[in-house]
Amino acid sequence: MGKALNILIGIVVFIIAAYFVLCVVFAAIYGYRLMTGKISKEEQERLLELHKREKERDRQKRIIKKNSRRGSAFHFLSYPSPLNRWGLWH
Repeated sequence: MGKALNILIGIVVFIIAAYFVLCVVFAAIYGYRLMTGKISKEEQERLLELHKREKERDRQKRIIKKNSRRGSAFHFLSYPSPLNRWGLWH
């Protein structure tokens, strides 16, 4: 059991490390292309527009999530256990 667990942990660590290395490599390539001007203006504008849309979508999700919690009768459950007694809030 211990040997299998060590192998599984090794595989997971390897996958996480490989993902991190790939992210760093792609970021370096993108930074190089951006600094040397090898990315066209159209591609820069497209990437900027995608980024803006993602930010707006995330903002809308946060607003919806915040508003859905506001009207809940069980909002006291989101507090730590000593504070989530019903009588404490009503």
